[in-house]
Amino acid sequence: MSGLSRALERELVLAEGADLARRGDYEAAVALLEPDSAGDPARLDLLARVHAQSGDLVAADAAWAAVLALQPDNSAAEAGRRVIAKVHSGRLPRRPVRRYLLTAGAVVLVGGAIAGGVVLTTRQPPAAPVVMAAKPEDGLRAELDRLHSVESRDAAAAEERQERLNQLAKSLAAPGATTKAGTDAVTVNFDRSLFSPNATTPNVAGQTALTNWADVLKGHSVRVTVIGHGVAVPGGPSSGGSTVSLARASAAARVLAGASGLPLTAFAVSSADQGATPARTVTLEVRPTDA
Repeated sequence: MSGLSRALERELVLAEGADLARRGDYEAAVALLEPDSAGDPARLDLLARVHAQSGDLVAADAAWAAVLALQPDNSAAEAGRRVIAKVHSGRLPRRPVRRYLLTAGAVVLVGGAIAGGVVLTTRQPPAAPVVMAAKPEDGLRAELDRLHSVESRDAAAAEERQERLNQLAKSLAAPGATTKAGTDAVTVNFDRSLFSPNATTPNVAGQTALTNWADVLKGHSVRVTVIGHGVAVPGGPSSGGSTVSLARASAAARVLAGASGLPLTAFAVSSADQGATPARTVTLEVRPTDA
């Protein structure tokens, strides 16, 4: 997985965990955030806040301690641990939060108060509970809003990109070839083999199929990866690609470049594992140039 993919996956996990916390599903939020949280201060901090909101101050303290081990100057984690220490020492009363609502603008508590990122409650006469409008919990609120914004932005971008790929797949459809939009590229498979067995140049039918299909590339600003396929031979390697499949990809790329008018630099070549798709000799992956 690329660094960008890992970063995006991390942001999506944080966003989902924040959303679960918004809805009060702390158990699911913890189950999502806890795995792979070691070494990730942002994930640990959000995990600590979820624990604190659910009333598990021991787990919250442990998570904030892990944050400080990674970031000794993290003031939010220090503040959270100070409040928890006061609760444990008896200097600050604590009762389970009976009810609270996270709204777009404030945290509303029944008989409650917020201190240092931890939801705490003060003892109220049972016959007359006091409803207090507390100041928003800045750290958690800001984190939830930020992650929600990231999630919304990423979702919108992914939806826009998928729609572009769907439209590209339609425009690349032509007789003799099948197109399919994935999440990263449009895959093009030809209905017939373009090369004779063991050959590294297209046969007559293959040359015609490549030339005819290249017409749909005209006018598109795309990058095309041409993947050559070969068949494993007895005694030879069964993976890692082969010179035959790479030569097939190069030959197909030259035909496509010449027939489409796109520069040869718009084409990249690659070799599939031997025998991965024995019925095919060439597969294409087409991506918009700004993707």
